[in-house]
Amino acid sequence: MGLPFIQTMPDTEITEECRALLASVFEPPPGRRLPNGNWRTEIDAATWQQLQRLRLQGESISDCIIRIITIALHKRSLQ
Repeated sequence: MGLPFIQTMPDTEITEECRALLASVFEPPPGRRLPNGNWRTEIDAATWQQLQRLRLQGESISDCIIRIITIALHKRSLQ
């Protein structure tokens, strides 16, 4: 049996700050740097859907990721 197919959301743009925070907690996401300093990366479909549910109105994907990681790290430090 092969690996399960994981659908990705190509061309997701995240900020340098978001990528740096992700890299400090996890392995740096693969991607390429854009001329504006942001990063183009892929996010798997399940993660994309979860982020869409957690996003606040008007919040970018990067801001949502930063907010979620910050809350998770804060909760972990309180334990």
